[in-house]
Amino acid sequence: MHIIIIGAGQIGDFLAKNLSAEHDIVIVENNRESVEKIKETHDVSVIQGEGDNPAVLKEANIDNADVLLAVSGDDRVNIMSSSLASSLGVSKIIIRIRDTNYLEYHSTLKGSDIHVVNPSEIISEKIISLVSSPFAWKTETLGAGKIKLFKLKIEDDTPISGKKLSDLGPAKAWIFVAISRDGEITIPTGETTLKSGDYIFALGIPSVMDKLKKLFGVKDEFIKNAIIVGGGRVGRKVSNSLTEKGISVKLIESDPDRARLAAEELPKVRVFNGDANDGETLKEAGAESADYFVALTGDDENNVLSALLAKNLGAKKTTVLYTKPDYIDVLEAIGVDRAISVRLSVANEILSLLHIGGVAHVALVEEGRAEVLEFDITEKMGILGIPFRDANFPDGAIVGIVVRDNEVIIPRGDFIPNVNDRLIIFALPQAVKKVEKMLC
Repeated sequence: MHIIIIGAGQIGDFLAKNLSAEHDIVIVENNRESVEKIKETHDVSVIQGEGDNPAVLKEANIDNADVLLAVSGDDRVNIMSSSLASSLGVSKIIIRIRDTNYLEYHSTLKGSDIHVVNPSEIISEKIISLVSSPFAWKTETLGAGKIKLFKLKIEDDTPISGKKLSDLGPAKAWIFVAISRDGEITIPTGETTLKSGDYIFALGIPSVMDKLKKLFGVKDEFIKNAIIVGGGRVGRKVSNSLTEKGISVKLIESDPDRARLAAEELPKVRVFNGDANDGETLKEAGAESADYFVALTGDDENNVLSALLAKNLGAKKTTVLYTKPDYIDVLEAIGVDRAISVRLSVANEILSLLHIGGVAHVALVEEGRAEVLEFDITEKMGILGIPFRDANFPDGAIVGIVVRDNEVIIPRGDFIPNVNDRLIIFALPQAVKKVEKMLC
């Protein structure tokens, strides 16, 4: 497919990297330095110019484009490029819009499959999901909302630490699809022994969460209060969402004007104008007794430092927002409880909307070290009528869940797929193309 990406920032760069192996990608970027970097690192075409310039889009072969991904840092450029693409008949358009005042704009575009993604809404939803599941390192919602993917940590006192997966019996409500050990993700077998320090990826049914909690010895934790650092769009959105859930929220913002805006917009939130990397400010905001501490500024280092300071003062759980991909391993090592990648969160939302070739790349895991894919079984697929054990799924991939009508099934080797079944597959990078070739 011919895909045009407007903007070579973190999101555009990441999408280009993950789509270029299978599709014809053209990136439109105005910054010369970014253009040269993309040329050196990615096997894609790059055009230097403004994404809302009709001549530049013509050069990018917009007339034959199947998909436009408008993900630059300028909302107006994204909107104008999508408007031009829609008028030229591009069938699928995805726009990143950060300013909520523009969110209704896509309703004026006709004749295209248009989706708008708003980073603050995406990040807010992920944080709310984490607060609702305080024992999880990460969460993803899959299978049209029927399935959850959790990343969980095995501690010394975790009941299943030291046990083989086969000792746990057949999976009924939750299945462990992968293990991250020393930074390497693998697909486990029944003989895999769970060790303290492992991170487990579990797929299952949210309504029977108690079964998963029992395996991990988790007791229900009730979040009464939270501290948010950062009064930007994301911080204000998260603060508002938490207060709507009855959680007492305090917000720390270093910029006086932004702090004033947050105070006016969030009457139920106590706003502090101060530096979250200062211990006195954190004490004044109540970090010593905070159930949850969430650092959401645009500075990775400040987020991490404030979270560690809050943790040292007594905050029970900490979550940080980060942009640099190398931070994932560092954050786990230094003791930050939770981490959310901005680019991965937005990229996952965009990839889940593409549904290219009958597959949705619904989640890139650990900065692309693994993927979760969803396939809808059609009459043309060769695995119809064949038990999974005989289907020759590639090494490095596992069918974790099958959604059949409204039923959620954890399949075993004798499971036979039907037309319209939705398969949720966890796959390592070397297996992704093999799975797509097999099922597309």
